[in-house]
Amino acid sequence: MRYLYIFLIALVFISCNIVTEPPPPERENPIDPKSPVFQPPKAEIIDGPSNNSIVTEHTVTFKWRGNQADSLMLFSYKLDNQNWSNWSNVKEVTFTYLDEGKHTFMVKAKYINNIEQEEPAKVDFTVDAVKGPALMFRPRKVEITAGQYFDVEILVEEATNFAGLKTVITYDNLFDVEYVQIYKDSVSLLLKNGGNIIDFVAIDKTNRKIEINVAVAGGNPADVNGTGRIGRIRFKVLSGSGETKTISFDSANSIMRDSENRTVEIKELVQGIVVVR
Repeated sequence: MRYLYIFLIALVFISCNIVTEPPPPERENPIDPKSPVFQPPKAEIIDGPSNNSIVTEHTVTFKWRGNQADSLMLFSYKLDNQNWSNWSNVKEVTFTYLDEGKHTFMVKAKYINNIEQEEPAKVDFTVDAVKGPALMFRPRKVEITAGQYFDVEILVEEATNFAGLKTVITYDNLFDVEYVQIYKDSVSLLLKNGGNIIDFVAIDKTNRKIEINVAVAGGNPADVNGTGRIGRIRFKVLSGSGETKTISFDSANSIMRDSENRTVEIKELVQGIVVVR
């Protein structure tokens, strides 16, 4: 019996000094690059404009998905030259008041362990939402904060037999006009065929109106066709927060003319949207 007690005591002593080995690493983890089943993170666009498509609306929505469970993935997206969005689990975004022309949307994924997708998913598309002849602003939508300046260009869209323009632009009392510039070089659509610019600009800050008269003389041929810029306006945001305002062409005082002073039909006057954050 004495030897049995000694044996039991020794057994307890030995068991207390056994070092517990850590469990082997998880080998079936698809987001672990050391795992044989690892898959790089991937965002796949599943809804929205197709690549190289033409969109006839100014609003587009993109939806996407990842290649692993939602709890394992984060996403970031961007449009054109905007900054990448913050990483989040958002899988859908809508853009409104897009400018006419070409755009590129990109989205990328990363795992919660910060392994990031090397090449984003990408879609190139073209917006053709405005049918001319039309007057519009570019950019069509501005997001800005109080105290900052922003520029909008006056754009003629799909003009035919165009040689001159008269328009009155109205704006909100949250804004002040810094200056109006009429383009008098090759930037101007009116100088597409040569000639010289004749212009008159009047700024009425009391009534928040800008009158613009601009024409080309001496071009060959005298009338121009196409889409292009006429000038630009610089505004300052005086105040406001969380408000959406507009800059508009006055329909009663907006006229396009040809070189014979005949009226050219304007099919659309597209207002500018200003979001004051």
